[in-house]
Amino acid sequence: MARILISGYYGFDNAGDDTVLYGIISSLTKHIPDAELAVLSNTPAETQALFGIPAFNRWRMSSIVNQLQKSDLLVMGGGSLLQDATSPRSVIYYLGIVMMAKMLGKPVIFYAQGIGPISKSISKQLIRMIVNRVDVITVRDEQSGEDLKSLGVHQAPIYVTADPAVTINPNQVDISFGQSIIRKYKPGSTKPVMAISVRAWKNEQDYKAVIAQFADEALRQGWEIFFLPMQNPADLAPSLDIIKQMKEPGAVVIEEKMNFKQIFSFIGASQFVLGMRLHSVILAAVMSIPFAGISYDPKMDRFVQRLGMRSAGHIKDLRYESLLANVEPVLNDLPGTREKIRRNIGALVHEAEKSSHLAVELLERSKRKKR
Repeated sequence: MARILISGYYGFDNAGDDTVLYGIISSLTKHIPDAELAVLSNTPAETQALFGIPAFNRWRMSSIVNQLQKSDLLVMGGGSLLQDATSPRSVIYYLGIVMMAKMLGKPVIFYAQGIGPISKSISKQLIRMIVNRVDVITVRDEQSGEDLKSLGVHQAPIYVTADPAVTINPNQVDISFGQSIIRKYKPGSTKPVMAISVRAWKNEQDYKAVIAQFADEALRQGWEIFFLPMQNPADLAPSLDIIKQMKEPGAVVIEEKMNFKQIFSFIGASQFVLGMRLHSVILAAVMSIPFAGISYDPKMDRFVQRLGMRSAGHIKDLRYESLLANVEPVLNDLPGTREKIRRNIGALVHEAEKSSHLAVELLERSKRKKR
């Protein structure tokens, strides 16, 4: 039996990161059926209840060391753990765990990491010093691999895979919860549902008026509009700001807090997703729901491009006319777009599975060394 400890940004009510964790768990248990998984979390009890695996306090040093000692492998990921946009604390925290694992003689895999932005000199030094000691690195896109190399990571092998969330089996997603939410707010409606996921980004404000205008037009065209906060309460404020700027009545902001499984269910019950949060469009893609992504970060552009889809525009210069021009072809051919997503996501799933294959190989190599 292999004991695997997972470390990442978990237990923070972030549906995107929770989706990543679910994808990692699904993929690892598929390829290592007897694996005994555990995870470090900000809210261990909630994480354990949601995912069904033991969870331990990510801030309690004794718990971290104890779990590392018991483990055969440390999985770091996924998501963008190595970034210092606000401060180097995230880099220091995660690389500190890597150092503890290596000091205890444990193999470490970076699992489908997204790298950056990295700007602080202390972050760059730590990455060069510690990440070169990692046994295997998988990144979710090519640019992340290039970023690591530019930071001086050359000793550890780097593989380009894909976001673990794409490995989730859509047949395991129960859309009945999503349907019940739609019925709750729009009883008796037979109109198609458009889910819109927005977020605050720096000091940007102009995009809100553009999305309000777009949502007004969608309502006039016969859509039901639901604003879906992926991270609650952070995404509530921009959603409510947009509603206030709309002229047409009827749009809904889902204010109740939902976990990632419930958000997944709602997206599966929708017919189109307009998303700023990366995992709103990843979940849509998993369910073969037509989508358009509004970019605020290169990671959105990279995912959309890898699926052969078009971006709806960038948050800094979003214009109504260009947004409409990019989205209308999708709305006018929903069946064709669904089929296109089904065709293209298979390659991403295959790439994402490479991370768990490499984890298996690393475990086997580690076992042979101990003999």
